[in-house]
Amino acid sequence: MISKNSHYISGRKKFDDKDFAGALVDYNRAISEEENPSLYSERGVIWYYLQDKDKSLSDMNYAVDIDAQNPYRYSSRAYIKDWIGDIEGAIQDYEKAVELDPEDSIAYNNLGLLQEKLGYADKAKSNYQRADQIAGVDELLEKIRKEQKELHDMDIQRAKTSGVSTNLEGESARQKLSIFALLRTTFGTRSGMKEYLDFIKNGFRFK
Repeated sequence: MISKNSHYISGRKKFDDKDFAGALVDYNRAISEEENPSLYSERGVIWYYLQDKDKSLSDMNYAVDIDAQNPYRYSSRAYIKDWIGDIEGAIQDYEKAVELDPEDSIAYNNLGLLQEKLGYADKAKSNYQRADQIAGVDELLEKIRKEQKELHDMDIQRAKTSGVSTNLEGESARQKLSIFALLRTTFGTRSGMKEYLDFIKNGFRFK
């Protein structure tokens, strides 16, 4: 639900330029002319950058109140609750978000991060697995393994055809090391996974 309000358009440009004070002025004007949950949610983000916790949460609360069936409203508020230290409240919001949108891998991953922070290891693991499943991480890793095996088999066949001796154990170890290095680099931490999932969700564009 994106506004076509001219003040919103101006405010969004200022926000993108990191002129948060100027963006706030435009968003205030846009909200005075239009009851739009996205405007409140985005103004909540502006308050976040301006370090005003109370106003940020207030705008997020109102966005939820007037758009209660939108899972994004709960995920957005969860982020702010986490910022202000209300971890339990943030968990509740992420749980609501995945209830409304069971295919939101980002929300599942973030929910796991917060559960892990509070020591709920089993719950966190379950939500990490769900996030990985939705995002297709298992399929990606299987594809990598398959490609590695195909390259390895080609090397063996080439060596046999040419009559050149090859150290198969050494090759196998290097293949495993290659996969392991990739996994450690890409998925070594859950925050790293969050960045990866964000990257996918944003259409493979870095913000």
